[in-house]
Amino acid sequence: MALLLCLVAACLTLGAAAPHTSQPPPRAWSLDSPSEVPPVPSFARDDRDEPLVRERRQTAGLNAESLALRHDSPVGEPFHDTHLSVDEGTNSLHYGGGVGAVLGKSPDGRHSLGTAVYGQQSVFGGDTLSFTPPNLGIGAGYRYNGARTSVALGAHRQTFGGGVTEQGGSLNLEHRLNDRDSLFGGISRSNTKFPGPFARTDTDMNLGYRHNFNDRTSLSIGGHRRTSDFGKFGRAASHGFNIGFRHRF
Repeated sequence: MALLLCLVAACLTLGAAAPHTSQPPPRAWSLDSPSEVPPVPSFARDDRDEPLVRERRQTAGLNAESLALRHDSPVGEPFHDTHLSVDEGTNSLHYGGGVGAVLGKSPDGRHSLGTAVYGQQSVFGGDTLSFTPPNLGIGAGYRYNGARTSVALGAHRQTFGGGVTEQGGSLNLEHRLNDRDSLFGGISRSNTKFPGPFARTDTDMNLGYRHNFNDRTSLSIGGHRRTSDFGKFGRAASHGFNIGFRHRF
């Protein structure tokens, strides 16, 4: 009951609109709030002409945290993950990889702890090749799998070139109402420090409902909200809802 009350309170929080710059994460389908553009410093913008900024779209820290939360392997047995993508719009190649392991599990299998490291880099073509500084990240993850409630708690830290660092964490919960229906919600927060007095803090919240038609097909409906604090440069926020359909072949 306490979990349901928390989810309801989070839903009311998502409903409190503070429309500014809209930057929602990728969704299967979404509708966002109206936006206004506040003064945002150039170092915090998503500039297609700046490789270092573009590389943060896929960060090694978040990849390391995701790996650290993968607890389906035996304890102590290393596993790996890699990625390779090409962006024709900027004539660039993005690649990276990481290694993770489950550090331990409780005898009943409900509690587990993992860790991972990840590294990545981008290459931009043109008259001469341009390499971004290596982006290195570490992550840790804890999972609790109860009879009806699951909890995932993760944390990460990463370094970019030019003295830029970022660290953050996430908390996600899912409560199964029955064999097919469940409620889920989560919150994540990250802080990026730039050279000098500049910093950026991002907070993301999500809340939703999922229906599993079978073991492979599911439909989800939810809401999300993001706020970005640029210090003396102001704040930006967005909110919206999304409908997602997933089928595993």
